Amino acid sequence: MNRSTVANRWNLDLIEENHQRWRTDPSSVDPSWQIFFEGFELGQSGGDRYRDDAELDAVRAQSDVIRLVDAYRAIGHYLADLDPLRLGPPRESHELLELSAFGLSEADLDRTFYTRLGNAPHQATLRELIAILRETYCRKIGVEYMHIRNTQIRQWLQERMEPIRNDPKFDLRQKRRIILKLNAAELFETFLHTHYVGQKRFSLEGGEMLIPLLDAILERAARFKVREIVMGMPHRGRLNVLANILNKPYGMLFSEFEGNMPETVAGDGDVKYHLGFSADHVTADKHKIHVTLTPNPSHLEAVDPVVEGRMRAKQRRFKDRDRKLGIPILIHGDAAFAGQGLVAETLNFSQLSGYKTGGTIHIVVNNQIGFTTAPTEGRSTRYCTDVAKMIEVPIFHVNGEDPEAVVYVAELAVDFRETFGQDVVIDMVCYRRHGHNEGDEPAFTQPLMYGKIRDRMSIRDLYTEFLVMNGDLTTDEVETIAETFRDKMEAVYEEVHAGSNVPRNPDDGLFGGNWKGLTWRYSFAPVETAASASNLKLIAQKIREVPPGFQLNPKMERILAARQHAMKNGPVDWASAEALAFGALLLEGTPVRLSGQDSRRGTFSQRHAMLVDMQTGAEYYPLKNLSPDQAE
Repeated sequence: MNRSTVANRWNLDLIEENHQRWRTDPSSVDPSWQIFFEGFELGQSGGDRYRDDAELDAVRAQSDVIRLVDAYRAIGHYLADLDPLRLGPPRESHELLELSAFGLSEADLDRTFYTRLGNAPHQATLRELIAILRETYCRKIGVEYMHIRNTQIRQWLQERMEPIRNDPKFDLRQKRRIILKLNAAELFETFLHTHYVGQKRFSLEGGEMLIPLLDAILERAARFKVREIVMGMPHRGRLNVLANILNKPYGMLFSEFEGNMPETVAGDGDVKYHLGFSADHVTADKHKIHVTLTPNPSHLEAVDPVVEGRMRAKQRRFKDRDRKLGIPILIHGDAAFAGQGLVAETLNFSQLSGYKTGGTIHIVVNNQIGFTTAPTEGRSTRYCTDVAKMIEVPIFHVNGEDPEAVVYVAELAVDFRETFGQDVVIDMVCYRRHGHNEGDEPAFTQPLMYGKIRDRMSIRDLYTEFLVMNGDLTTDEVETIAETFRDKMEAVYEEVHAGSNVPRNPDDGLFGGNWKGLTWRYSFAPVETAASASNLKLIAQKIREVPPGFQLNPKMERILAARQHAMKNGPVDWASAEALAFGALLLEGTPVRLSGQDSRRGTFSQRHAMLVDMQTGAEYYPLKNLSPDQAE
């Protein structure tokens, strides 16, 4: 029985039913029931089940406390401190989490109860238990996961979150890495702001924690030996990601602002915040991950299925059937994630055998506005991420001004993805320091919001202050880090501005690895396209064969017999020619993929690339069984 059901059907009959199951097999009931019965040892042989009113009261109170625990797991995020701007009044309580909602009162606060936190038995007073639950689910991280029916996933998340109360203890090395990445993120934006005044760049300011977040994902992915990351994102923050995650040379980026890109060829240009890039990222542990940022148009979320397709293709190339060696990452805006239908369509494909990529990490840079539209005017749901609930995946809401909470959630997301092979969503709540672009005046439509933003310290300054106060860094160290970064950018800028720093030519190193042999220049030389007669004869024979005992539909028997006769004697119809063409490509080592509704049978019942046993429903694909050496 799902815990969500249990929480709403507490009564003595249910206790008795689960008690009987527990006596037969303790593992047959939910862990919460196990600790409940272990604590009270109900159902002793002989005598009444409930010997007196005191014991009955204890049983009822215990059941009420277990309901309370699950309620915090389910809706504790309602009380989480997620908004850095605090645009609305903070909530200290919620009617569904009040003691009275569970039949409890303040008189119960100092009574001792049994429960299971992080899958470990736990005994505490109700007062202590509520404090633990609030620390876990109601601070800078809010988690939605109780909508997931898979109990293994729920228990795994509880085991990861509850023992440490969603409050990891980072060492000095980790803290220094965060501040280094925050420095790079903020100083890159301020440098562009002062050196290229008035030029559009779709600044990341206010959401700079995206850079440490992505860095944490890459570092964590290295532990799982991930080889490939394919990313998709909108224009906001793209230049920052290119510079500080993919390490696109500053010279190339500055040259795009200068309009000095001599290596471009006719027809290949685009605005700088649409461009893609790929590079090898070397982690702190010297693990190399190839990172690709897919180019995108102005149409938000259009890149989503492209990223999934690219990753699926890479996984096929590496024969990564477990889909562990490559991770797709999609970065979204809050308005687009809720408003664009393509998001739901892409999510819907995430667990289909023909399309799944082993789980996508979705990052919503939630700056709480869409152009000039407030969330209350742009969606009908509480969270911009509610659409993701349809595929039953965890959603981590995190305050974008708590750097360590953001990095912790990033690491947890990677661990979840690699463990369960499903999507996971990070909703990083932050803000947009400027307007939609650097030329907009946002105070025209959001004066209160931007009044708060104008007076707000940057995330980098807040975290720096925190580290200095705790003795993790000195003021001199912080300033040295910043000066070193500024000097590096200034030196490159001077070279580019003087015209002496010429960006690399696309022919230099661009067509390496799997792209080796390709060139910008197209050859119009004739190409041999004929298939060998021996291959065509083999294909004609194989597409008629089925495994021993395979029961074909009688009509299909006639269709295949007619097709084989046509291949031998002519004329060959379109469907037969197509089968020969597909088969020839496969035998020559070129993979063939068809997708879409009815692509196996064919819209007009003509293709029949899949055969079905009419007795067992088993599927057989003749084109997959031409030769042991064929392509997939």
